[in-house]
Amino acid sequence: MQRGTDPTTLEFAILGLLALAPHSGYDLLQIFETTAIGNYSSSPGAIYPALGRLEKRALIEGVVDDSHALRPKKVFRPTPDGKKVLRRWLRARITENDVQRHLDELLLRFAFHSLVDKQASRDFLNDLARATDEYVAKLREQRKIFSDDEPPHGRMAFEFGIERYRACARWARRTLRHFEEEAS
Repeated sequence: MQRGTDPTTLEFAILGLLALAPHSGYDLLQIFETTAIGNYSSSPGAIYPALGRLEKRALIEGVVDDSHALRPKKVFRPTPDGKKVLRRWLRARITENDVQRHLDELLLRFAFHSLVDKQASRDFLNDLARATDEYVAKLREQRKIFSDDEPPHGRMAFEFGIERYRACARWARRTLRHFEEEAS
């Protein structure tokens, strides 16, 4: 996915949450503060400006809801363009760079895959397993540069990275089997 012109990871997280259900800025802040999605930011100094950027780009729209509270609140929903951008992000092919540098973002994307069809989820998982396996093969080649005569610390840290990626590929294949079994 092209970076720079698309929403940030935080903005995609917000867009995904709003696609699941309309929320106010305060509601989103509470979700970010109390769930694992807070990894992407629970700071009001980040959430509210991100909402403003998404609204300015017409990817979300805010409507003032004064029906249930003493103080009206602005509730946000994705626009048709916002849903289109979100679906494109969810369906984007996975690259080696994504695996190397954006693994958390890939898992965030998968967390919102209930918003796309099951084939898109299967394609995503196949892509993730493939791209991760390819990267692990490259890492194994790089592993050969470590000498067994040297202190093991660097080699062991490197091997931890390989194991992390191998675990990701195993998870992707296991999750793919779940969706395939569910389909039959």
